[in-house]
Amino acid sequence: MSDTYEITYTFAFDNGDKRTFTIHLDRHTLADVGPLSDAPPEWTALDFAKCPNCPLSSQQVSCCPAAVRLAEVVKVFAQTVSYEKANVEVKVPERTYSKQTSAQSGLSSLIGMQMAVCGCPVTAKLRPLVRLHLPFASGEETIFRAVGMYLLGQYLEAHAGGTPDWSLKGLAELYVEIGRTNRAFAKRLRAAAEKDANVNALTVLDTFAKVMPDSIDGRLDELRYLFTSWKETPKPTAG
Repeated sequence: MSDTYEITYTFAFDNGDKRTFTIHLDRHTLADVGPLSDAPPEWTALDFAKCPNCPLSSQQVSCCPAAVRLAEVVKVFAQTVSYEKANVEVKVPERTYSKQTSAQSGLSSLIGMQMAVCGCPVTAKLRPLVRLHLPFASGEETIFRAVGMYLLGQYLEAHAGGTPDWSLKGLAELYVEIGRTNRAFAKRLRAAAEKDANVNALTVLDTFAKVMPDSIDGRLDELRYLFTSWKETPKPTAG
């Protein structure tokens, strides 16, 4: 078995243009281990529009981990408008996903996945979702997967002798911080691209980040219908 886990995105546009990106992940840590550019663009510098909640120091880290990992994607889509249509195919080792959608939608899925594995200390906690990557996820799917991931993490924490957070307070706080990161990172993208596909893709991610804390505050009522069968009382059998 290879030491890497690969995810490949291919955008096939109606005009025949095809753009392919393969992300190479360490199979154990899920960190992006693909090659980096020897000359990253200026907008990737850590102190360029630095996120207000970034814990990194430019004395130890010269480039923003997310920016330097996304530099090639941002460059390739710098002249793309968000509503351009494309067939987006996503290959993971287990299966292939495909959808006719907008550049914005496909990019949102790709950028969200890369931000989790890039080395950013704020977004790194979303890495378990990348191993079970679901491109083009709806809001409901995103909430279900994120909550499930968090609760499994708390279960493992409890079994390791730690103190679990069953209230989901930590998950809500995490998404508040991710939202702050998304909004600050959008400033970088505006400096790096003339068209709006990259920025609007990040706006979609930010929408999900805003929805998550509200959903938790609302006790996840929008997902309650999924568990109707859990409350049904089995009828006694005759005889």
